[in-house]
Amino acid sequence: MITKRDYYATIDGGEQEYLVNLVEETQNQFVIDIDGRKHTVDFAMAGDSVYSIIIDGKSHAMEINEKGDVFDILMDNGDMFAVEVLDEMKRLMKMRTNVGLEGRQVIEAQMPGYIWKILVEKGQEVKAGEPLMILVAMKMENEIKAPKDGVVEDLFVEIDQTIVSGDKLAVVE
Repeated sequence: MITKRDYYATIDGGEQEYLVNLVEETQNQFVIDIDGRKHTVDFAMAGDSVYSIIIDGKSHAMEINEKGDVFDILMDNGDMFAVEVLDEMKRLMKMRTNVGLEGRQVIEAQMPGYIWKILVEKGQEVKAGEPLMILVAMKMENEIKAPKDGVVEDLFVEIDQTIVSGDKLAVVE
């Protein structure tokens, strides 16, 4: 069964965004279209985080470490970079949080779940994108991140608290 997926990727936090269309033709064999350039990719896991990857007939060894949506990649030639990979929904959520971030930002729950961890305290300075808390929804951990640089003015939740969509979680100003 052929599986097709679209992703959006940025490298090392850069402004350039790449549209990545991934078509799985067979297990571990893909055709990847990056902004209109197609590549045939075959990969196999060679160790814990080490992969043997053949791109357009050329072999590479890579160490890939996943941190949420960011993949730290160390190439066999010593090059190292971080690639953020987002699906359409995560991309839209990120774009929405990056618009109009002046002044006080009230962070609300986007889904029901419960607060597993709170990683900041009231009055703490935070940077944009820094995790504030972990929300568990449908058995998955979701980082709730600071929408902008600022100070945590208020926390409306406690550990193990059940929440619903729209509940206020925190304020960053």
